[in-house]
Amino acid sequence: MNIKEALAKEWFFLAFLLAYIALIIYNPSFLNPDFIDTKTVLILAALIISNTGIFVSGGTDYIAGHILKRFRNLKSVSVVAVILTVFMSMFITNDASLIILVPLTISIGRMTGKSISRTVVLEAIGANVGSALTPFGNPQNIILFRAYHLSLQAFFSASLPLFAILIGILLVFALVFTKNSKIRSWKGNIRYKPGLFYASFALFVLSVSGFLLDLSGYFFLGISIASVFALILMKPDNYTARNALFRIDFLLILTFALIFLVMNSIRSMVSISLVGILPAFVLPALLSQIISNVPATVLLTGKSSFIPLFWGVNIGGNGTIIASLANWIALRRLPAGGIKEFMKISGLFLLITLIIGLVVFF
Repeated sequence: MNIKEALAKEWFFLAFLLAYIALIIYNPSFLNPDFIDTKTVLILAALIISNTGIFVSGGTDYIAGHILKRFRNLKSVSVVAVILTVFMSMFITNDASLIILVPLTISIGRMTGKSISRTVVLEAIGANVGSALTPFGNPQNIILFRAYHLSLQAFFSASLPLFAILIGILLVFALVFTKNSKIRSWKGNIRYKPGLFYASFALFVLSVSGFLLDLSGYFFLGISIASVFALILMKPDNYTARNALFRIDFLLILTFALIFLVMNSIRSMVSISLVGILPAFVLPALLSQIISNVPATVLLTGKSSFIPLFWGVNIGGNGTIIASLANWIALRRLPAGGIKEFMKISGLFLLITLIIGLVVFF
Protein backbone atom coordinates (compact mmCIF):
# COMPACT_ATOMS: atom_id res chain seq x y z
CA MET A 1 0.00 0.00 0.00
CA ASN A 2 1.50 3.36 -1.05
CA ILE A 3 1.17 6.62 0.90
CA LYS A 4 -1.75 7.86 -1.21
CA GLU A 5 -3.73 4.66 -0.60
CA ALA A 6 -2.92 4.74 3.12
CA LEU A 7 -4.11 8.35 3.41
CA ALA A 8 -7.32 7.53 1.51
CA LYS A 9 -8.01 4.53 3.75
CA GLU A 10 -7.25 6.20 7.09
CA TRP A 11 -8.50 9.71 6.37
CA PHE A 12 -10.86 9.67 9.36
CA PHE A 13 -8.04 8.87 11.82
CA LEU A 14 -5.74 11.45 10.23
CA ALA A 15 -8.42 14.14 10.31
CA PHE A 16 -8.94 13.73 14.04
CA LEU A 17 -5.21 13.45 14.69
CA LEU A 18 -4.56 16.75 12.89
CA ALA A 19 -7.54 18.35 14.66
CA TYR A 20 -6.17 17.30 18.04
CA ILE A 21 -2.68 18.58 17.21
CA ALA A 22 -4.22 21.92 16.24
CA LEU A 23 -6.20 22.03 19.50
CA ILE A 24 -3.08 21.31 21.57
CA ILE A 25 -1.17 24.07 19.78
CA TYR A 26 -4.06 26.44 20.52
CA ASN A 27 -4.29 25.36 24.16
CA PRO A 28 -1.71 22.92 25.62
CA SER A 29 -4.10 22.11 28.49
CA PHE A 30 -6.09 20.00 26.03
CA LEU A 31 -3.30 17.44 26.31
CA ASN A 32 -5.42 15.81 28.96
CA PRO A 33 -5.92 12.02 29.13
CA ASP A 34 -8.95 12.59 31.37
CA PHE A 35 -10.83 13.68 28.24
CA ILE A 36 -10.80 10.02 27.11
CA ASP A 37 -13.57 7.77 28.36
CA THR A 38 -11.06 4.97 28.91
CA LYS A 39 -13.60 2.30 29.82
CA THR A 40 -15.67 2.93 26.69
CA VAL A 41 -12.53 2.71 24.54
CA LEU A 42 -11.60 -0.58 26.25
CA ILE A 43 -15.11 -1.94 25.61
CA LEU A 44 -14.84 -1.00 21.94
CA ALA A 45 -11.36 -2.53 21.75
CA ALA A 46 -12.60 -5.84 23.19
CA LEU A 47 -15.46 -5.94 20.68
CA ILE A 48 -13.22 -4.99 17.75
CA ILE A 49 -10.51 -7.54 18.56
CA SER A 50 -12.91 -10.43 19.25
CA ASN A 51 -14.76 -9.52 16.04
CA THR A 52 -11.45 -9.72 14.19
CA GLY A 53 -11.10 -13.35 15.24
CA ILE A 54 -14.62 -14.07 14.01
CA PHE A 55 -13.80 -12.43 10.69
CA VAL A 56 -10.40 -14.09 10.21
CA SER A 57 -11.81 -17.53 11.06
CA GLY A 58 -14.05 -17.38 8.00
CA GLY A 59 -16.98 -18.77 9.99
CA THR A 60 -19.42 -16.01 9.18
CA ASP A 61 -18.34 -16.15 5.52
CA TYR A 62 -19.14 -19.84 5.61
CA ILE A 63 -22.62 -19.26 7.02
CA ALA A 64 -23.37 -16.30 4.74
CA GLY A 65 -22.09 -18.14 1.68
CA HIS A 66 -24.33 -21.13 2.31
CA ILE A 67 -27.34 -18.85 2.70
CA LEU A 68 -26.64 -16.73 -0.36
CA LYS A 69 -25.76 -19.50 -2.80
CA ARG A 70 -29.20 -21.03 -2.45
CA PHE A 71 -30.71 -18.18 -4.49
CA ARG A 72 -30.66 -17.71 -8.26
CA ASN A 73 -32.40 -14.35 -8.52
CA LEU A 74 -30.43 -11.12 -8.00
CA LYS A 75 -33.27 -9.43 -6.12
CA SER A 76 -33.55 -12.41 -3.75
CA VAL A 77 -29.79 -12.46 -3.17
CA SER A 78 -29.78 -8.71 -2.54
CA VAL A 79 -32.70 -8.78 -0.09
CA VAL A 80 -31.21 -11.73 1.80
CA ALA A 81 -27.78 -10.02 1.90
CA VAL A 82 -29.35 -6.85 3.32
CA ILE A 83 -31.39 -8.76 5.93
CA LEU A 84 -28.30 -10.75 6.90
CA THR A 85 -26.36 -7.49 7.33
CA VAL A 86 -29.11 -6.10 9.54
CA PHE A 87 -29.12 -9.24 11.69
CA MET A 88 -25.34 -9.48 12.02
CA SER A 89 -24.91 -5.79 12.84
CA MET A 90 -27.20 -6.20 15.85
CA PHE A 91 -24.57 -8.40 17.47
CA ILE A 92 -21.13 -7.86 15.92
CA THR A 93 -21.39 -4.09 15.26
CA ASN A 94 -22.17 -2.31 12.01
CA ASP A 95 -18.54 -1.96 10.94
CA ALA A 96 -17.70 -5.65 11.43
CA SER A 97 -20.80 -6.90 9.62
CA LEU A 98 -19.84 -4.87 6.54
CA ILE A 99 -16.20 -5.95 6.68
CA ILE A 100 -17.48 -9.53 6.45
CA LEU A 101 -20.39 -9.23 4.02
CA VAL A 102 -19.38 -6.53 1.53
CA PRO A 103 -16.40 -8.51 0.11
CA LEU A 104 -18.63 -11.56 -0.15
CA THR A 105 -21.31 -9.55 -1.98
CA ILE A 106 -18.73 -8.08 -4.37
CA SER A 107 -17.38 -11.57 -5.07
CA ILE A 108 -20.89 -12.77 -5.92
CA GLY A 109 -21.33 -9.83 -8.29
CA ARG A 110 -18.01 -10.55 -9.97
CA MET A 111 -18.75 -14.25 -10.35
CA THR A 112 -22.24 -13.66 -11.74
CA GLY A 113 -21.35 -10.68 -13.91
CA LYS A 114 -24.03 -8.52 -12.29
CA SER A 115 -23.77 -5.01 -10.84
CA ILE A 116 -24.13 -5.17 -7.07
CA SER A 117 -23.44 -1.50 -6.24
CA ARG A 118 -26.99 -0.93 -5.03
CA THR A 119 -26.85 -4.05 -2.89
CA VAL A 120 -23.69 -2.79 -1.17
CA VAL A 121 -25.31 0.62 -0.61
CA LEU A 122 -28.34 -1.08 0.94
CA GLU A 123 -26.02 -3.21 3.09
CA ALA A 124 -24.42 -0.02 4.42
CA ILE A 125 -27.86 1.32 5.34
CA GLY A 126 -28.79 -2.10 6.75
CA ALA A 127 -25.73 -2.11 9.01
CA ASN A 128 -26.77 1.25 10.46
CA VAL A 129 -30.36 0.03 10.85
CA GLY A 130 -29.52 -3.26 12.59
CA SER A 131 -26.92 -1.75 14.89
CA ALA A 132 -29.45 0.82 16.13
CA LEU A 133 -31.42 -1.92 17.90
CA THR A 134 -28.91 -3.07 20.51
CA PRO A 135 -26.83 -1.12 23.05
CA PHE A 136 -23.64 -2.75 21.71
CA GLY A 137 -24.47 -2.61 17.99
CA ASN A 138 -22.47 0.53 17.31
CA PRO A 139 -20.14 2.92 19.16
CA GLN A 140 -22.69 5.70 19.65
CA ASN A 141 -25.08 3.31 21.40
CA ILE A 142 -22.33 2.10 23.72
CA ILE A 143 -21.48 5.71 24.60
CA LEU A 144 -25.13 6.68 25.20
CA PHE A 145 -25.99 3.52 27.14
CA ARG A 146 -23.16 4.19 29.57
CA ALA A 147 -23.50 7.98 29.76
CA TYR A 148 -27.23 7.90 30.55
CA HIS A 149 -26.92 4.88 32.89
CA LEU A 150 -29.72 3.04 31.10
CA SER A 151 -31.33 -0.29 31.87
CA LEU A 152 -31.92 -2.70 29.00
CA GLN A 153 -35.65 -2.03 29.27
CA ALA A 154 -35.15 1.72 28.97
CA PHE A 155 -32.83 1.31 26.01
CA PHE A 156 -35.10 -1.06 24.09
CA SER A 157 -38.13 1.13 24.75
CA ALA A 158 -36.32 3.75 22.64
CA SER A 159 -34.65 1.47 20.10
CA LEU A 160 -37.50 -0.89 19.19
CA PRO A 161 -39.83 1.78 17.73
CA LEU A 162 -36.93 3.32 15.81
CA PHE A 163 -35.80 -0.07 14.51
CA ALA A 164 -39.35 -0.96 13.41
CA ILE A 165 -39.54 2.22 11.35
CA LEU A 166 -36.07 1.85 9.85
CA ILE A 167 -36.37 -1.84 8.93
CA GLY A 168 -39.77 -1.28 7.31
CA ILE A 169 -38.42 1.48 5.07
CA LEU A 170 -35.25 -0.49 4.33
CA LEU A 171 -37.20 -3.55 3.14
CA VAL A 172 -39.20 -1.32 0.78
CA PHE A 173 -35.94 0.18 -0.50
CA ALA A 174 -34.45 -3.31 -0.96
CA LEU A 175 -37.40 -4.37 -3.09
CA VAL A 176 -37.54 -1.13 -5.10
CA PHE A 177 -33.84 -0.48 -5.74
CA THR A 178 -32.61 -3.99 -6.64
CA LYS A 179 -32.90 -5.61 -10.05
CA ASN A 180 -34.97 -8.72 -10.70
CA SER A 181 -32.66 -10.77 -12.94
CA LYS A 182 -31.52 -14.37 -12.88
CA ILE A 183 -28.01 -15.32 -11.81
CA ARG A 184 -26.02 -18.51 -11.80
CA SER A 185 -26.05 -20.36 -8.51
CA TRP A 186 -22.97 -19.40 -6.50
CA LYS A 187 -20.81 -22.46 -5.89
CA GLY A 188 -17.85 -20.90 -4.13
CA ASN A 189 -16.12 -22.83 -1.36
CA ILE A 190 -15.19 -21.11 1.86
CA ARG A 191 -12.76 -22.65 4.31
CA TYR A 192 -12.95 -21.64 7.92
CA LYS A 193 -11.25 -22.37 11.22
CA PRO A 194 -13.92 -23.62 13.66
CA GLY A 195 -11.67 -23.36 16.72
CA LEU A 196 -10.90 -19.69 16.17
CA PHE A 197 -14.52 -18.93 15.29
CA TYR A 198 -15.94 -20.48 18.47
CA ALA A 199 -13.20 -19.05 20.72
CA SER A 200 -13.62 -15.55 19.30
CA PHE A 201 -17.40 -15.80 19.47
CA ALA A 202 -17.18 -16.86 23.13
CA LEU A 203 -14.90 -13.90 23.88
CA PHE A 204 -17.31 -11.60 22.06
CA VAL A 205 -20.21 -12.92 24.18
CA LEU A 206 -18.12 -12.32 27.31
CA SER A 207 -17.45 -8.75 26.12
CA VAL A 208 -21.16 -8.09 25.64
CA SER A 209 -21.98 -9.67 29.01
CA GLY A 210 -19.33 -7.57 30.73
CA PHE A 211 -20.71 -4.46 29.05
CA LEU A 212 -24.27 -5.18 30.21
CA LEU A 213 -23.06 -6.03 33.73
CA ASP A 214 -20.93 -2.85 33.81
CA LEU A 215 -17.74 -4.70 34.71
CA SER A 216 -14.46 -2.83 35.14
CA GLY A 217 -12.17 -1.75 32.35
CA TYR A 218 -9.65 -4.39 33.41
CA PHE A 219 -12.14 -7.09 32.38
CA PHE A 220 -12.27 -5.72 28.82
CA LEU A 221 -8.50 -5.35 28.73
CA GLY A 222 -8.26 -9.04 29.66
CA ILE A 223 -10.76 -9.97 26.93
CA SER A 224 -8.70 -8.01 24.39
CA ILE A 225 -5.49 -9.78 25.40
CA ALA A 226 -7.21 -13.19 25.30
CA SER A 227 -8.64 -12.38 21.85
CA VAL A 228 -5.18 -11.49 20.55
CA PHE A 229 -3.74 -14.77 21.81
CA ALA A 230 -6.66 -16.73 20.32
CA LEU A 231 -6.13 -14.99 16.98
CA ILE A 232 -2.41 -15.78 16.90
CA LEU A 233 -2.53 -19.33 18.30
CA MET A 234 -5.57 -20.54 16.29
CA LYS A 235 -5.01 -18.59 13.10
CA PRO A 236 -5.96 -20.19 9.73
CA ASP A 237 -3.17 -22.03 7.89
CA ASN A 238 -2.87 -19.31 5.25
CA TYR A 239 -2.08 -16.67 7.91
CA THR A 240 1.23 -15.95 9.60
CA ALA A 241 1.10 -14.72 13.20
CA ARG A 242 2.05 -11.25 11.95
CA ASN A 243 -0.68 -11.23 9.29
CA ALA A 244 -3.29 -12.34 11.80
CA LEU A 245 -2.21 -9.70 14.32
CA PHE A 246 -2.31 -6.90 11.77
CA ARG A 247 -5.87 -7.79 10.83
CA ILE A 248 -6.82 -6.01 14.06
CA ASP A 249 -7.82 -2.44 13.28
CA PHE A 250 -5.65 -0.76 15.91
CA LEU A 251 -6.06 2.61 14.19
CA LEU A 252 -9.83 2.36 14.62
CA ILE A 253 -9.34 1.89 18.36
CA LEU A 254 -7.00 4.90 18.43
CA THR A 255 -9.55 6.85 16.39
CA PHE A 256 -12.15 6.42 19.13
CA ALA A 257 -9.65 7.71 21.69
CA LEU A 258 -8.95 10.72 19.45
CA ILE A 259 -12.68 11.36 19.00
CA PHE A 260 -13.04 11.70 22.78
CA LEU A 261 -9.98 13.96 23.01
CA VAL A 262 -11.09 16.26 20.19
CA MET A 263 -14.78 16.49 20.98
CA ASN A 264 -14.31 16.88 24.75
CA SER A 265 -11.73 19.59 24.08
CA ILE A 266 -14.32 21.39 21.95
CA ARG A 267 -17.00 20.83 24.62
CA SER A 268 -14.77 22.63 27.13
CA MET A 269 -14.61 25.70 24.85
CA VAL A 270 -18.20 26.03 23.67
CA SER A 271 -21.53 26.01 25.44
CA ILE A 272 -24.15 23.82 23.80
CA SER A 273 -27.73 23.65 25.00
CA LEU A 274 -30.36 21.61 23.20
CA VAL A 275 -33.62 22.98 24.56
CA GLY A 276 -36.66 21.18 23.21
CA ILE A 277 -37.13 17.95 21.31
CA LEU A 278 -36.75 19.47 17.83
CA PRO A 279 -33.11 20.63 18.16
CA ALA A 280 -32.27 17.56 20.30
CA PHE A 281 -33.38 15.31 17.43
CA VAL A 282 -32.59 17.30 14.28
CA LEU A 283 -29.21 18.82 15.24
CA PRO A 284 -27.53 15.43 15.99
CA ALA A 285 -28.83 14.01 12.71
CA LEU A 286 -27.59 16.97 10.67
CA LEU A 287 -24.31 17.31 12.56
CA SER A 288 -23.63 13.62 11.86
CA GLN A 289 -23.63 14.43 8.14
CA ILE A 290 -20.61 16.70 8.69
CA ILE A 291 -18.53 15.14 11.45
CA SER A 292 -20.00 11.57 11.64
CA ASN A 293 -22.42 10.26 14.23
CA VAL A 294 -19.90 9.02 16.83
CA PRO A 295 -18.17 12.42 17.24
CA ALA A 296 -21.60 14.08 17.23
CA THR A 297 -22.63 11.75 20.05
CA VAL A 298 -19.56 12.58 22.14
CA LEU A 299 -20.11 16.31 21.61
CA LEU A 300 -23.83 16.32 22.44
CA THR A 301 -24.14 13.63 25.14
CA GLY A 302 -25.67 15.11 28.27
CA LYS A 303 -26.96 18.18 26.41
CA SER A 304 -30.46 16.74 25.93
CA SER A 305 -32.65 13.86 27.03
CA PHE A 306 -31.67 10.41 25.77
CA ILE A 307 -34.40 9.46 23.29
CA PRO A 308 -34.23 12.37 20.78
CA LEU A 309 -30.42 12.30 20.81
CA PHE A 310 -30.43 8.52 20.32
CA TRP A 311 -32.86 8.75 17.40
CA GLY A 312 -30.93 11.67 15.89
CA VAL A 313 -27.48 10.08 15.80
CA ASN A 314 -28.79 6.71 14.62
CA ILE A 315 -30.93 8.16 11.86
CA GLY A 316 -28.02 10.50 11.09
CA GLY A 317 -25.77 7.53 10.30
CA ASN A 318 -27.32 7.52 6.84
CA GLY A 319 -27.04 10.33 4.32
CA THR A 320 -23.49 11.37 3.49
CA ILE A 321 -20.46 9.11 3.18
CA ILE A 322 -18.99 10.59 6.35
CA ALA A 323 -22.17 10.20 8.42
CA SER A 324 -21.02 6.80 9.69
CA LEU A 325 -17.72 4.92 9.53
CA ALA A 326 -19.74 1.94 8.29
CA ASN A 327 -20.60 3.91 5.15
CA TRP A 328 -16.94 4.42 4.29
CA ILE A 329 -16.13 0.76 4.92
CA ALA A 330 -18.75 -0.24 2.37
CA LEU A 331 -18.08 2.43 -0.24
CA ARG A 332 -14.31 2.29 -0.44
CA ARG A 333 -14.65 -1.07 -2.20
CA LEU A 334 -16.92 0.30 -4.92
CA PRO A 335 -16.08 2.21 -8.12
CA ALA A 336 -16.86 5.93 -8.38
CA GLY A 337 -20.38 5.22 -9.64
CA GLY A 338 -21.15 3.49 -6.37
CA ILE A 339 -20.71 6.76 -4.49
CA LYS A 340 -23.40 8.40 -6.64
CA GLU A 341 -25.71 5.46 -5.96
CA PHE A 342 -25.04 5.82 -2.25
CA MET A 343 -25.73 9.56 -2.13
CA LYS A 344 -29.02 9.08 -3.97
CA ILE A 345 -30.35 6.09 -2.03
CA SER A 346 -28.94 6.88 1.43
CA GLY A 347 -29.87 10.55 1.10
CA LEU A 348 -33.47 9.61 0.31
CA PHE A 349 -33.49 7.18 3.24
CA LEU A 350 -32.24 9.94 5.56
CA LEU A 351 -34.90 12.39 4.33
CA ILE A 352 -37.77 9.92 4.79
CA THR A 353 -36.65 8.80 8.25
CA LEU A 354 -36.08 12.38 9.39
CA ILE A 355 -39.62 13.30 8.35
CA ILE A 356 -41.06 10.26 10.11
CA GLY A 357 -38.99 11.08 13.20
CA LEU A 358 -40.42 14.60 13.24
CA VAL A 359 -43.94 13.19 12.95
CA VAL A 360 -43.28 10.80 15.85
CA PHE A 361 -41.92 13.52 18.13
CA PHE A 362 -44.50 16.17 17.17
